[in-house]
Amino acid sequence: MRMRKISLILLVFCFIAILSLSSASGGTLSDSDAIFIDLINQNPDPAIVGDVVEIYLGIENIGGESVNNLVVELELEYPFSLVQGESAVRKISTINAYQNEDNMKIISYKIKVDDNAAAGSHDLNIRYYEQGGSFTKEDSVTIDVRGKIMAEIIHIDKTSLVPGKQTSLKYTINNVGNAPLKDLTFSWLNDDKVILPVGSDNAKHIKYIDIDDSVELEYQVLADPNAEPGLYELQLYLTYTDSITGEENEISTIAGVNVGGGTDFEVAFSESSSGGTSFSVANIGSNPANSVSVVVPKQSGWQVSGSNSMIIGNLNKGDYTIASFILISTEQTSFLQDNNVDGEDAKEPIGQRPNTQESTGLKIQIAYTDTVGERKIIEKTVELSPQSINSDTVARVPGSRGIPQDDGVSNNTWYIVGFVVLILGVVFYRKYQQRKLIDPEFTIRDFIQKAK
Repeated sequence: MRMRKISLILLVFCFIAILSLSSASGGTLSDSDAIFIDLINQNPDPAIVGDVVEIYLGIENIGGESVNNLVVELELEYPFSLVQGESAVRKISTINAYQNEDNMKIISYKIKVDDNAAAGSHDLNIRYYEQGGSFTKEDSVTIDVRGKIMAEIIHIDKTSLVPGKQTSLKYTINNVGNAPLKDLTFSWLNDDKVILPVGSDNAKHIKYIDIDDSVELEYQVLADPNAEPGLYELQLYLTYTDSITGEENEISTIAGVNVGGGTDFEVAFSESSSGGTSFSVANIGSNPANSVSVVVPKQSGWQVSGSNSMIIGNLNKGDYTIASFILISTEQTSFLQDNNVDGEDAKEPIGQRPNTQESTGLKIQIAYTDTVGERKIIEKTVELSPQSINSDTVARVPGSRGIPQDDGVSNNTWYIVGFVVLILGVVFYRKYQQRKLIDPEFTIRDFIQKAK
């Protein structure tokens, strides 16, 4: 009986010990394991590569006892970093028992996503503990990150269009974001309707552009033949659908294209006379030409007596003018010198003499200022034979053997004759004035009769 009482007492003590241990264990659970932290929101969602995202953490206590002096600390690793001025540590004085769900404690952080981060889901580590307590927990939340969708129109290969001439115009579109671009539509518009697409409309669809890749779009365009030269505005549009939100985005910009530029000329032989050789110069291009000059450059077979350039002013498209030069065929001059042709023989028509060359191309340069202010030079070759040049021009070439030269004596004789005539005239006039003073009725006829 006594042994039975002792056993009963031992069982009671054991039960009390078990209850004590259970009570102690339950207190630890409510103090530590009962705290949970989770991500409840982020803005924007998903986060954008290179941008700042604000995250909201919800802290719940599902235990029956309060937790005091709770410390929450972010353990940041790539691709996340804290915004300047932001602290990784948050201190919460009290989390009450059963403070959860709608009553949970909420804290927030602002963190930056690295510019080179890959799109996808990234873990953000969190460590939390009771300051001065015995428990520490580590957990992680998942942040969704997507690439930055960004495109730009980086290049137009033509900055100048010639009116009336069909031209290839290329646009280059580059993906400068951190995410692929899908289902894009590019279009352009000129409100003046001076520049229009040929053979297609102004819109093109692009299926896909990878990160750091580009796409080239080519159009055939035509500028109005009657357009005034100048700078015209192109409006450029690029639309795409956001793969995350499903929203349609549009990028718009403008570009300038010059209509005008250079032109072309045609030069043709017109006539030759003792006064020189004339050429017709016509503007056969689509643009006007300003400050036009015609130049005969130094070349084999020809030389110019006097000025080798002539300013003819402005030439609108379709206009023409005449430029004249005193041309000398060095081939013909050489023939005359080599064969001792002189005197009257030098004045014979050149066509009656042998020629060392049937036809010699004469190079003529046209210098002009185009509609964008650039000075340009075009060289043309005119088929011209020595027979086309007036024979008197060749016969008067200085320095040719047997060809009449400038005679200094002859020129002086004319000067002397002129001087003598002038003196005689002065003497005559003075004598006439003297007789006139004596006899007012005296006339020039009386003076002449008296001289006879």
